[in-house]
Amino acid sequence: MSYPFNRACIIGVGLLGGSIGLALRQRGIARTVVGVGRSWERLQQAVSVGAIDCAEKEISRGAADADLVIACTPVQQILSDLGAAAKVMASTGILTDVGSTKKSIVESMQIANLHPGFVGSHPMAGSDKSGVEHASSDLFIGKTVILTPLDSTPTDLRQRMESFWQSLGAATLCMSPSDHDDAVARISHLPHILAAALARSTPLPLLHVAAGGWASTTRVAAGDPILWKQIVEENRAPILEAMKAFSQQWMEWERAIENGESSVILEMLEEAQRTRLRYSN
Repeated sequence: MSYPFNRACIIGVGLLGGSIGLALRQRGIARTVVGVGRSWERLQQAVSVGAIDCAEKEISRGAADADLVIACTPVQQILSDLGAAAKVMASTGILTDVGSTKKSIVESMQIANLHPGFVGSHPMAGSDKSGVEHASSDLFIGKTVILTPLDSTPTDLRQRMESFWQSLGAATLCMSPSDHDDAVARISHLPHILAAALARSTPLPLLHVAAGGWASTTRVAAGDPILWKQIVEENRAPILEAMKAFSQQWMEWERAIENGESSVILEMLEEAQRTRLRYSN
């Protein structure tokens, strides 16, 4: 059997890393999938569910001679993990990450010139659940993965990275790192902050009467607080711009409700409905 990749290394085998590993193995994309992590217990769990073939605790061993490396760790850890992998992986291999922020990672990788095969990635897929036990080989099917190549990125390298994600069932979209961070601040990071604010402002005695509306609106607030703290810190400026824009929208609602402007309230609700109904995922 011919494999597109001989040795793939996944650094951080949680929900995303585990889902990548499952897809690589089940689709015959990599001959061997190695998982790297800090917890031996979790790594063995990843082996038991079929997400990886074998495990290592050191990147220097797990990424050695790998022709595909994916860093799936928290955003403030990604750069050091990429750097460690770049030293030992195959010079002709491709290297990426799944971080929710891109500008600082991509620019740092460019300045350091650590590996010629790096292209940043961000799968727009996931869950409020974490851990390899929630991984799925189908996680990326029909989802979009944003790639953040630079103007200097060779076309063939970009195409190789696109082909990799497409082989997992995803569609790919290229954006500049800055445009990516601005976009996800509005469609990912701001919604998480809003969900967290709503959950935090809800009196605990009222939780027993909360129903589907509250549950669906606050779902993402159940995500890993450490991971999201790092995302907010890394994308601080775009998030603040998104919050300022949203505050203008919030004031429109407050003004309309305070003044009893029924027609305005209906118009805003209808506009919101039209936007939501255009969402296809």
